[in-house]
Amino acid sequence: MKNMRHAFTHFVFAVLLLVFLPAAAGPAEDYKEARLLYLSAAASLAAYPGMDGDIVMGAVGRDGWEIVPYIQKDTAAKAKFFFASKEVPSKPTEYLLAIAGTSTRTDLKLDLQIGKVFFAGKTFDEFQANATIKPAFPEQVPMVHEGFNRYVQTAFSAETQSDGSKPGRKIVDLMLEHPDSVVYLAGHSAGGSAATLLGARLVSMGVKPGQIKIITFGAPAVGNKVFAEKYEQDLEQIRVVVAGDPIPDLLKVFTRGYQHFGREIRWTTSGYTFDEKHYPNIYLDCAIKNYYDKRLAAAAAGDSDAVLPNETPAVEGARLYIAEINNSLTKSLGEEFEYMREVLLDQYRIAIPAYVIGTPVENDSSHFEALRAKAAEASCDRMVIVNIWGSTQNDPAVYDKGLMSKPDEPYDLIVLEQTVFRVSDGALLGGRTYQKGSKYFTPLGALASAAVAMGSDSAAWSGQ
Repeated sequence: MKNMRHAFTHFVFAVLLLVFLPAAAGPAEDYKEARLLYLSAAASLAAYPGMDGDIVMGAVGRDGWEIVPYIQKDTAAKAKFFFASKEVPSKPTEYLLAIAGTSTRTDLKLDLQIGKVFFAGKTFDEFQANATIKPAFPEQVPMVHEGFNRYVQTAFSAETQSDGSKPGRKIVDLMLEHPDSVVYLAGHSAGGSAATLLGARLVSMGVKPGQIKIITFGAPAVGNKVFAEKYEQDLEQIRVVVAGDPIPDLLKVFTRGYQHFGREIRWTTSGYTFDEKHYPNIYLDCAIKNYYDKRLAAAAAGDSDAVLPNETPAVEGARLYIAEINNSLTKSLGEEFEYMREVLLDQYRIAIPAYVIGTPVENDSSHFEALRAKAAEASCDRMVIVNIWGSTQNDPAVYDKGLMSKPDEPYDLIVLEQTVFRVSDGALLGGRTYQKGSKYFTPLGALASAAVAMGSDSAAWSGQ
């Protein structure tokens, strides 16, 4: 299994309103872009088979998105997707399609087909036929990665069936029928490369370039210089790369003629993360931190969208006081706490109709009563106190998701320990822990997933 993990790493490459900006122009614009990157990274992680979709479900579900799962099966490839649509009156329809990267041996075989094929056409049949042509001067025409091209052909061709649906064909039809709609194509690793190729196909098939926005995470280049120069004019693409990830430049290093295009955003990992920088959870971890960093900067610059409410009116007399979120993490996880706190506060804002986020009080012998007094002053009938803590697990079990496996090694269990009290007399009403391990998530990602689980139970403990 460890060898499989290394094979994946060295040979292959998923809160919020979607706003795409071609270039950053200040704190407010940076913040809007960070929201897009957060959602796209979460969707790209959720696209992998068997992955925990809690984070992205929370992110898109609360903003009016309808989530539809698609899986295509074919003898040549098994494609995995996260697909969602959003319709708002008087606004263009939006679609989000995140494509999974390599997760099976079949996927890996396609990734290793690193020869180039001719890329041209206006229909799926034409693209397939042209891929068999051997140009006399290949350096003068668009040429793309054979395996990635076959993956897209298999996943999105009209002949590929999935529960009676054809999602690739459906997206093409929807966009051609609704020229004001917008599709966000996202993906991690090979999934990001597939998103780029799908975007190029959509443009070639008649979809307006302005309808397509591409966001890739750790994705290798997919075509030669001619391909890059041709589609860079039409496609808005953000390429996110974590420093130390070898996969984006792998084809350029070992195979001549591949060239990236689009705007590159380079992230540096901070805090507690895995050594291997290509995992999709690393990209999600960076996306979450980037989002909160940019939100803080936008709020400091006076962006009203970045300043979130710290309370909402009572619902039928009931309101929850979020009294404290305590840092009980180990020293090695200490840098993660401020981000974890922001993630948790956002989940409270989402899950609870009426709330007040408390202010600190002196920690002395009357600490609890001081918190209760603050809650009463805020006209709240219940209050919660939360501890966030983590412990190292030496569980010999291996997180096994095909090529996305992690080996037998210690990992961190992140726990939210929440207790609920009645404000009027301080009586304990209940308590529960929500936990998630970092077998696959980073500690921050594990906390975010646990927070979504906590929020989904809010009717049971919030009194609302």
